[in-house]
Amino acid sequence: MRQSSTRREFLTQLGVGAIALTPNVWPPRSYERRATEAPRPVQTVLGPIDPAKLGFTLPHDHIFAGSAGILETWPALVGGRAAFRDRVVGKLTTMKAEGVDTIVDVTPSDIGRDIRFLEDVSRRSGVQIVACTGHWLNPSLTMAARTVDELADFFRLEIEHGIDGTDVKPGVIKVATDREGVTPFLEKALRAAARASKATGTSVTTHTYAVGRIGEKQAEIFEAEGLSPTSVCLGHSDETTDMDYLTGLARRGYTLGIDHNPQGLRPPAAGLPSWQQRATTVKQMIDAGFTDKLFLSNDWYFGVTIAGTGAMDVMDKLNPDGMLFVTRKTIPYLKQLGVTDAQIRAITVDNPRRFFSRA
Repeated sequence: MRQSSTRREFLTQLGVGAIALTPNVWPPRSYERRATEAPRPVQTVLGPIDPAKLGFTLPHDHIFAGSAGILETWPALVGGRAAFRDRVVGKLTTMKAEGVDTIVDVTPSDIGRDIRFLEDVSRRSGVQIVACTGHWLNPSLTMAARTVDELADFFRLEIEHGIDGTDVKPGVIKVATDREGVTPFLEKALRAAARASKATGTSVTTHTYAVGRIGEKQAEIFEAEGLSPTSVCLGHSDETTDMDYLTGLARRGYTLGIDHNPQGLRPPAAGLPSWQQRATTVKQMIDAGFTDKLFLSNDWYFGVTIAGTGAMDVMDKLNPDGMLFVTRKTIPYLKQLGVTDAQIRAITVDNPRRFFSRA
């Protein structure tokens, strides 16, 4: 019996419808004992900033998700570029007023990253946006034909020289695996991310399928490439409440993205943890001593064209709080569970600052 449903399946469905803690068994890694280097500036779409200025950060969200270049070639899908920009700026301005300082937009080029659009809405709203390089799940023919080192060279090109002819540099590398596990192409992408990260010092964040313990398979590849777990966030780890899986990865040094929180609004038949269960998992991880290995985010959008027309309207009805779900729902519930303000600040301010400025 299937126990979970991925975001990709959820979006497909929208399109069709019109829309017990265990001991650590892992020995300490030698690279976890290295001296900590001085933090470096964090790259945002408006330029590098002092890490101390990141503030309250959502480390895994999307301004827009579509196909490469679609905001330029077919803006009518989102009601026109200017109208969509104004909607995004309005939502970002509300988020800024409610305490969100920074969004890490984990949308690589293959699912619609538009760096000039990100610059524009960041400047107009005052919300800092960190862009990414990397690759999501489904490669184009061009990307599928590339070697590991060629993919790594592409990631490095954006990190070192800028995105799409601009001087805007990404602040993180995004890669992905899902229910199907590590396919031949996705293995290349994971290895390329590790090599680019080691060469540039840029951290890696992932999309993964926690129900199938796929984060462990990502970890095996990263470690085989010699990448420190402290440079990696394994995303969507809140799709499971398996504490053996979660604490095992945290003990190895990985940051765990508790970043699918609004998915917990899905009907129980979907087999996913409720958003309250996800918050309880955060409390359990804190009690187990892993406050410094957690992120909180939403994996939400302001616009999406990788699903059927009307999909965003359906999603907004499901979650009217949008990217403020974490601040309006998750954090107040964590406080009810006994999580302190200092622990929440560690997760939402200190952990992102340290992770995205890692040398």
